Amino acid sequence: MLCTRIIIYNMIYVVLFFIVLIVLASGVSFYMYIQDRRRTRSARTQAPKREGEIPSYKLSSWIDDEVAIRKLYQNTDFSAADLANKLGISKRRLIQTINSAYNKTVAEYLDDRRIQAACSLLREQPEMTLDEISFETGFASLKTFRTVFKNTMGQTPEQYRIMITQQKNKLFPLDTRSARD
Repeated sequence: MLCTRIIIYNMIYVVLFFIVLIVLASGVSFYMYIQDRRRTRSARTQAPKREGEIPSYKLSSWIDDEVAIRKLYQNTDFSAADLANKLGISKRRLIQTINSAYNKTVAEYLDDRRIQAACSLLREQPEMTLDEISFETGFASLKTFRTVFKNTMGQTPEQYRIMITQQKNKLFPLDTRSARD
């Protein structure tokens, strides 16, 4: 009887020991999870202080966001060195990232961003002239704007504007019924 009691008590101690061990392990992993979440949240909301703080695979999307939000493409004589300086990374890393992510030079990348902005303006602000759009998107001249737009989009800005207008008219046709009906 005494032996069975000792065995039962030992089994209870072993079970309690494993319960305590599991509780401690889950507490430690929860603490590590919270710390990791804090680190990721702060990394997403702040720009990197040093270029090594942002992993290479995320750098291209971070560059895209910064260029779009800060409208860095608007400066007509913006070089790779200027862009790298504004972003706080080395020129070499900027060139490597854009080349590997988009297979383009920095100038081609900036022209693509300018064309995207121009397409948005052509869609959303049809009253703007092409001169205003080319200036607003950072092209040095209207001729350069037209050339780059045609090479990128396969049509002139005027043709693109007409196509957008036709698409809008198809989606939202004018009501042709008379007021009497």
